[in-house]
Amino acid sequence: MEWTHDHDILLLREMIASELFQFKKGSPDRGKIWESIQERLNKLDNPKFMIKEKRGVRDRWNLLQAKFKRMQREELQACGIDCELSEKDALIEELCEKEDSFSAKDKKKSDDKEAAEEIRKKAMERMAWKKKSNESAGGSAKKSRRSRGDAVEFLKEKLELHRKEQEVRARQQELQIELLRKQTEQQQQISQALMTMMQNLVKK
Repeated sequence: MEWTHDHDILLLREMIASELFQFKKGSPDRGKIWESIQERLNKLDNPKFMIKEKRGVRDRWNLLQAKFKRMQREELQACGIDCELSEKDALIEELCEKEDSFSAKDKKKSDDKEAAEEIRKKAMERMAWKKKSNESAGGSAKKSRRSRGDAVEFLKEKLELHRKEQEVRARQQELQIELLRKQTEQQQQISQALMTMMQNLVKK
């Protein structure tokens, strides 16, 4: 199908309403969202959509995103400042920011998970080494004393592991709060820009 300005606006609005980027790129969940966007658009009569498969809307978004980012680079090089955005460009910018925010959140979550796994792995290695050392030591009295000492050491390591896991969870919560704050600020800025644009149109 041939995409027009009105087609693009409706596609971008559907993408924002669907919260598409909360799902990982390439995941079945994101694929289902693309499919639902395709189905809703095809039900419209004005303008008429004729999208054969979900890939059609995904490819259109990739093209719009690439053009927008290229335009931004060219404008910054030309005048050194951000120019006033049209409704279409404002929608694309909002979607780009959402995608970047969710990508950063996923990366941080993955990094924190890897850090927690590394902490657990090292703790288990220390426990295995001490157990082997105890088994090779002679004398029941020594074993008894070492067993008590190892029990205390095990509890200390368990508490330390629990503390570090809590720190990881706290960092994740802080990141989520910061992302929500930035998204709220971005939404307010876009709303203000759209309001200013509408006021200017009314004055004309």
